[in-house]
Amino acid sequence: MPFRRAHTRTLMTVSTLALMLSVAGCADDGVVWDTPQNPVSGNWQVSATGGVPLPNISGSLTDGAVNLGTTPVNGIFHADGTAGCTTASSLINVTGTTNSSGVTTLTGPVAGGTLTVTGTLSSDGRSLGNATMNISGGQCAFAQAAQATVQNYSSVTGNYAGTFSDAHGPVMNVTATLSQSATGDTNGNFTLSGTGSFGTNPCFISPVPVVNSQVTGGTFVLTYTDNTKGNSVTATGTFSVDGTTLTVTNWSLTGPCGADQGIGVLTKQSGSSGS
Repeated sequence: MPFRRAHTRTLMTVSTLALMLSVAGCADDGVVWDTPQNPVSGNWQVSATGGVPLPNISGSLTDGAVNLGTTPVNGIFHADGTAGCTTASSLINVTGTTNSSGVTTLTGPVAGGTLTVTGTLSSDGRSLGNATMNISGGQCAFAQAAQATVQNYSSVTGNYAGTFSDAHGPVMNVTATLSQSATGDTNGNFTLSGTGSFGTNPCFISPVPVVNSQVTGGTFVLTYTDNTKGNSVTATGTFSVDGTTLTVTNWSLTGPCGADQGIGVLTKQSGSSGS
């Protein structure tokens, strides 16, 4: 009997220890199982320094599960424009995890090599600090890992207002109601829907719908087309990380009104939604 009681106590001790480790979030692989700290789903951009062959990539990340270690984060990235060693149409399918120290690692194949992005996940899951980007092998190979900025850009969603100008000065006041898609498409890009109003400009009968768009990383392009007047304006540019300022680096007008182009700035109005 004494031997049996001692054996039972030993079993209870091991069982209790296993339970404590489980509750504490410890596991042999170093992954924290009870902390929802994979990178947040959304529109991400990775920008490397140092004149590397592939300096900028962007795309969508999807955190497949709340708990780490059960389902890794997945994403679809691409080059931002033609980089010489690859193109924007060549997709980079990445997977990644975050370990118990908060270090996130994303990997994926690119142009015959392997992409690796590593950094410390922020407390809100929206950026990687002390990040590096590296590509080993293939056409885009780096000589060494490069310092990188890794950021999740807030949604371009809400009411915006500003002015379009051309070489002669302000052309039209613009207000835009925009909503960014919640998830990326099969190319890792996001889209915009909504309308724009162009004040008293005779080229448009406002509101004018968005008929084509793309958002990736911190860049956007959208086209408004007035089917009654037959005029279109396409705006391309960049936007701030928090999604509050759209900087139009070029807008171009086509249609019966004739050609024109210029620049502009749109600012998100207080009380607008979006994250």
